[in-house]
Amino acid sequence: METKTKILWQYDSTFEQTGGGSSGEDKEFILKNMLEFAHSIARPTTEIVMDFPTQSVGRHFAGYMRYNRALLAVEILERVKQAEVDGFDAAFPGVCYGEFFLQDARQVVKIPVVGPAESAMMMAQLIGSRFAVVTMATEDIYTQGPVYGHNAVEQNLRLLGWENRAIKERPVRPFLPPLASLLIEAYAGKPDRLVEEFEKHALACVRDGADVVICGCMPYGTALSKVGYKEVAGTGVPVVTPLPAMIKFAESLVDLQRSIGIAKSEAVVSPYRSTPDEVLEDLAVRGIGMSEARKPGQARASAFDPSRAREIKIS
Repeated sequence: METKTKILWQYDSTFEQTGGGSSGEDKEFILKNMLEFAHSIARPTTEIVMDFPTQSVGRHFAGYMRYNRALLAVEILERVKQAEVDGFDAAFPGVCYGEFFLQDARQVVKIPVVGPAESAMMMAQLIGSRFAVVTMATEDIYTQGPVYGHNAVEQNLRLLGWENRAIKERPVRPFLPPLASLLIEAYAGKPDRLVEEFEKHALACVRDGADVVICGCMPYGTALSKVGYKEVAGTGVPVVTPLPAMIKFAESLVDLQRSIGIAKSEAVVSPYRSTPDEVLEDLAVRGIGMSEARKPGQARASAFDPSRAREIKIS
């Protein structure tokens, strides 16, 4: 009998802040479709649990601001850490393509931790020579200033050392579609506008030399994949979306850890080296962190109950 795998999909916004200005029912519709697609990609023995922060986010989502991200980081990391205690085998620390918590989360736990940008770019390099990214034109694109190339998404590309595998001219292309309405239409069986909006920008990337195009927005990319869109307008250029790449890399890393013991580096020089136990114990004794998010075996409630607390599961 195949061993089960359990993955935490930790959102970095609240349930109420997803889907732009859509209604509560529309948000549920979007998120359920995302999770249904995730399970269709994962092995039958893989369970994916979607969870939301509750303590460190305000009413007004400002996920692109560094101060806000710094406050939110503590809760995201605590929830990833607790997931390992609760028996999860891997974790996705956040949804945003900016991967604001990925590197830190890898110091928190010994289970595999994967993110959308790194996974998508790794996949793109396995199936093509030069990739480009089309992603939402939120403030994430411009956080580092008005000069193009000095933004959080491109900084991540350079941090990973993959700029030579991306197209030279504007490897990250921002766009600002009406996200919620396009997602709802696509999931309701009418994906034409969703595809058309993306292809306007993807085709420009192809003209500039991309032989793979990544849709950097997690919700948008998931909808593209769920409706069967996988190639830019008959060009032969594949479209990579983050969620399938994340799932398959996470499953593979879990398999390698179980079968031959391959896990993250614990070298002194490694940025992924686990935080020493004595440090964790001292923090706990001093009450540093978020005890609200660090409760052994805590039940994660359904996002569909009246309180909107925090987990979505598809039976």
